[in-house]
Amino acid sequence: MNIRMPLQTLRRRAALGLALASLALAPLAARAQDKTIVMASTTSTEQSGLFAHLLPAFKQASGVDVRVVALGTGQALDMGRRGDADILFVHDQVAEDKFVAEGFGLKRSPVMYNDFVIIGPKADPAGVKGKDVVEAMKKLAAGKAEFISRGDKSGTHAAELRLWKIAGLDPAASPPAGYKACGCGMGPALNIASSTAAYALADRGTWLAFKNRGRRARRPRSTTRC
Repeated sequence: MNIRMPLQTLRRRAALGLALASLALAPLAARAQDKTIVMASTTSTEQSGLFAHLLPAFKQASGVDVRVVALGTGQALDMGRRGDADILFVHDQVAEDKFVAEGFGLKRSPVMYNDFVIIGPKADPAGVKGKDVVEAMKKLAAGKAEFISRGDKSGTHAAELRLWKIAGLDPAASPPAGYKACGCGMGPALNIASSTAAYALADRGTWLAFKNRGRRARRPRSTTRC
């Protein structure tokens, strides 16, 4: 039987606490007798290598297996709404608060910070280098620079759209020249950007773990709390 489990009970059983939850949203389906829990996570967090570092120690300490399903934040929240995950690890506060308000999750617990950086060719043909991320987005559009958007309703995609909006642009209604949505996770988006000498918005954790950099450099950043 599916049990609407209070977050405190889930924490006692799984001992995840704050060490493992960027967002401890506890959906409705979890059985107390299970030795496995399902965590729907952003692709960014999974591809950063965090879980590979933490989960072996967690299993040794708790005896509980954590099965990670890596999705964009929007898809992870949908998975939680269906009751197909015990805990969510995502990064889009507006969508997270709505998820809890609608009764799909019991509690949102922010536990770490992340920031987004614009990644681009080292030569920086669009001239976006600097600390003003909104100005950088304007320059990308004005210069018709190749830009790879995740386009997958993930937290990173949502952050990107917010930045375009602040810059006075709406890719959904009128995408800038050179704007391409891949509908993919963070790693694949970075691979496409690397192979095509394009720009992309990435979370710092995935970028630091990313190996296929080619001649790429980090550009302006936008900080967000996860």
